[in-house]
Amino acid sequence: MEKMNNMPTLRRKGLVLINARVLTLEEADPLAEVVVTDGARLLYVGGQDDVDRRLFNDREVIDLGGRTVVPGFIDGHLHLLELARSHSGIDLAGCKSIKELLSLLKEEGGRLPRGQWLVGYHWDESRWEEGRHATLEELDRACPDNPVFLKRICLHQALVNSLALERAGLPCTNKVSASGGLSVGVTGLFYNPKTAKPTGLVQERAKSRVESCLEFSEQEMLSALEEVQKRLIALGITSVHHISSNFSLIKKFAETGKLLLRPYFCPTWDEKTGVAWYPKGEISPSMKSGAVKFFTDGSLGAHSAALLEPYTDEPNNLGQLYWEEKGLKEALSPLHKAGQQLSLHAIGDRAILLVLDAMEEVLERYPVKGHRHRMEHCELVPEGAIERIKELGLTVSAQPNFVSMWGQPGGLYQKRLGLDRWKRMNPLAKFLRKSIPLVFGSDGMPPGPIYGIHSAVNHPVHESSISPMEAISCYTKAGAYSSFEEDSKGTLRMGKLADLVVLSHDPTTCLREEIRDIAVVMTVLDGQIVYNNLKEETPP
Repeated sequence: MEKMNNMPTLRRKGLVLINARVLTLEEADPLAEVVVTDGARLLYVGGQDDVDRRLFNDREVIDLGGRTVVPGFIDGHLHLLELARSHSGIDLAGCKSIKELLSLLKEEGGRLPRGQWLVGYHWDESRWEEGRHATLEELDRACPDNPVFLKRICLHQALVNSLALERAGLPCTNKVSASGGLSVGVTGLFYNPKTAKPTGLVQERAKSRVESCLEFSEQEMLSALEEVQKRLIALGITSVHHISSNFSLIKKFAETGKLLLRPYFCPTWDEKTGVAWYPKGEISPSMKSGAVKFFTDGSLGAHSAALLEPYTDEPNNLGQLYWEEKGLKEALSPLHKAGQQLSLHAIGDRAILLVLDAMEEVLERYPVKGHRHRMEHCELVPEGAIERIKELGLTVSAQPNFVSMWGQPGGLYQKRLGLDRWKRMNPLAKFLRKSIPLVFGSDGMPPGPIYGIHSAVNHPVHESSISPMEAISCYTKAGAYSSFEEDSKGTLRMGKLADLVVLSHDPTTCLREEIRDIAVVMTVLDGQIVYNNLKEETPP
């Protein structure tokens, strides 16, 4: 099979993978050499000398030439619809300056009909030469005839021009004191206090209001989902914990017969929705639902993660808490009592303490064992918090790719927080040493597990780095545990789902700094080869 441009014709013929180095993630039998599938399940995982050769009959035998096999990767924190929408706009991840950004916008705007939205994604001003955002005036000059919406890589902020503000009905002036710096109105629209005019930066509610003006047809979204699925499968991802309030579109995608990934749906909390609305368990044969997502703060990139001490680069800013403790407990309690898994976004140390205080009281009043409630991100961990996380039985869902993206010496995290707090960021090893379940996901920034494994193993703070095998486990075994699916996936054992990935090299034996260069050679999902680059890749 050639490298996948379109989904291959799927077949149910069994597979025999021989001459492989199989990392099963099973404690009793951690290594194997042969994998045999029977339909969607694993029939045999073991040694080459022990396999019954009759199993080879009527199956496709593939010699992997010593390549490494691991369980299918599980991305424990992903927004599938957000990734799909980003396919409709300009990818700004590679922009290195405002000058380059404005040139791209002017070129794209010249191709669009007057009045049509110009949409872009993934910009990151921390990587721009100017070290600042583009202004409203700059965006207006670059695109005078088209409303502009450019979403930041963290998803919490966006840049807009005046036409976009008009379309969304947001005010273009604000009564603020002329004290210097930026002021954020109640809508999440940033103003310059000297001029009382918008800066072009919006976040949270204002961002959502502008974004709601964008129109995507159902067919456009379904086509985009198919493209995103191809990309994820080529990265070795076979399951995703999909965070979104909209599961109907994914369900429609499943009804087309094109859904191959296994989504675990995590709906975002809505105060207008009763407890009974949130689905639990199986939504469709290929999709399950579980954790309800709560946001308690924003992001470090947007200066909206809630901190105990001010931002180093914005001394008057402590970030934003989206809840008071009483209100959060009142929202969490009925869901917890109903047996619903909870997922709480908390990045800053102030937000982490809020979550722990609220969960402590909820669990004390309504004790439940095996709840598997989650803390999403949990980056700037305050002193004593790891012990409390352990005592409360919480799972941590972390994004190791953030470490490489923004956690390097002199990077965004150090600029935002200073040296001392930077050293406390993403203490991955400390979670594991306390036997806290640690799930890895990407938040789509970027979504490659190999990049995430490399980031976790090569953490710039040595005492926070973990081993390659631990990192693989966080992307497989831990993800299955978090979604209550450890009996069917996450490790390679007879009877489990035949979801697996073939890698060009073994992350546990190659040099740590070379992990990022490992290629995904093949992805098998439900016992079927859904990505195959075996013939084009040189064996180890």
